[in-house]
Amino acid sequence: MDVKNNMESFVKDHLDEVLRKFPECCQCEQCRRDIVVLALNHLPPRYVNSDMGDIYTRLDAYDSQEGAMIIQEIAKAVKVVAQNPRHTKK
Repeated sequence: MDVKNNMESFVKDHLDEVLRKFPECCQCEQCRRDIVVLALNHLPPRYVNSDMGDIYTRLDAYDSQEGAMIIQEIAKAVKVVAQNPRHTKK
């Protein structure tokens, strides 16, 4: 298994759930990537290089405090990107 940051998967897994609460935010691919990157820059990385490490970090992500932190950072990123999209408004 290659080294990977599981936090990226966690953020992507929750992205649509959070975006449903912000219908005013653009959901184009550019804005979605910006939201993911901004959220990841404010969350601790969860690097793994084995299947066992993957399982442990996934279990931690289901902890209510960890899950709430992920959703909170995604919501903050959505607000920033919604106010400052990097493309012209449609």
